[in-house]
Amino acid sequence: MMTSKKKVGGTDRREFLTGAGATLAFGTVAGISSSTGLAQVTADQKQIATRIEHNASACAGCGVCGLMCSLYHEKETALLLSRSEIVREPFESSYSLNVCRQCLSPSCYQSCPLKDSALCIDETTGIKYINAANCDGCGECIQACPMEPARVKLNSDKKVAFKCDLCRNRENGPICIEYCGQQALTIVSGKMGV
Repeated sequence: MMTSKKKVGGTDRREFLTGAGATLAFGTVAGISSSTGLAQVTADQKQIATRIEHNASACAGCGVCGLMCSLYHEKETALLLSRSEIVREPFESSYSLNVCRQCLSPSCYQSCPLKDSALCIDETTGIKYINAANCDGCGECIQACPMEPARVKLNSDKKVAFKCDLCRNRENGPICIEYCGQQALTIVSGKMGV
């Protein structure tokens, strides 16, 4: 049992897990793991994408990753506002994760009419992210995403695009990884096809 309280969006872990247990039919989530932050990368390493990897055989499909994502970024628990999406495979007891792959040659970035202002690439880490303050919600990045479904979403209330940015300003790295009770999510670096 944890004794320290770590605040996330005004909610500590115990309060969130209690609420998540009531919200989710899966009951309470145990075995919270901690993660390490994103490592700083050199210019040579920027060609190697850092991204979230999902272990389908370990995933319980509880959705805590998505709830924590929306709580951290949007200050509310709503799966529609999560930067990732757990998808149950039809007729199976397995799950997959739809999340930005942080492409080496990102078509979302190339298509953005406000690139380097609305859709940006972090000069230190190489992470592709959306600066909501400058996004006009045109949707060009969503249309350009090569993944199906697109890993960039539109917040219909705020009229801005959003996507996984690996919690780039968070000291402990992606919150979904930290709160995954099954340890089904990891952060990896390596060459990829997109």
